[in-house]
Amino acid sequence: METTIRSRVDDELKNQFETILQDCGLTVSTALRLFAENVVRNEGLPFEITRKPSARLRESMRQAEAIIANERPAFNNVDELIMSMNNGKP
Repeated sequence: METTIRSRVDDELKNQFETILQDCGLTVSTALRLFAENVVRNEGLPFEITRKPSARLRESMRQAEAIIANERPAFNNVDELIMSMNNGKP
């Protein structure tokens, strides 16, 4: 049995992707199937993600680690949580 996977990307990215794959003798479907097989075989992504997280993400990660270490919520109420997600704005 086969299934369909759909993904949305902008036109320019799709065109560049298809051009490179065509040069390799692959279709988008074949390339995605190869990617899926590699993820399963490696039990994870078959490549390293190297982009550094943004300052905001690093701060969120630090806060999450502190919450885990203290085993308690970092916010006293929902309003504080919402303000933290909106850069201090309610």
